[in-house]
Amino acid sequence: MSVGDSRLSRVYAAGVAAVLGGLVLGLSVRPARYVLDRILPAPGEGPSEKTQRNGYFAMDIYTTTTTGARYTSRVAAQGDPGYRATAVLLGESALSLVLDRDRLPDEAGVLTPATALGDVIVERLRGAGVEISARKL
Repeated sequence: MSVGDSRLSRVYAAGVAAVLGGLVLGLSVRPARYVLDRILPAPGEGPSEKTQRNGYFAMDIYTTTTTGARYTSRVAAQGDPGYRATAVLLGESALSLVLDRDRLPDEAGVLTPATALGDVIVERLRGAGVEISARKL
């Protein structure tokens, strides 16, 4: 994750590090874990099956390339984004790695899902009912 090169980037990075450190501390120290257990949902709690089924999410993404070209893309799916839709995204990614290895791009290192899975994941997600589109503005 990049925090940029503005004057506030160091403050932002320090804040992210502090929050992550606090979470680690909270999970490792008994009194803090007690407080977190009171605040956070207990295992097994969460949205009902109906709520998960009827949920929906849509992301509209806008970008400008280094050459100045502008694009927009949309990713949307039926199903609660925190439960059902995430399971579809992860499951289809795993299936891409296992079943379509011969169709994946030849890359190495730490990759984004789009770079690692290429058109394979787009095809799989569309087949699973996820809307994925992109167009030049």
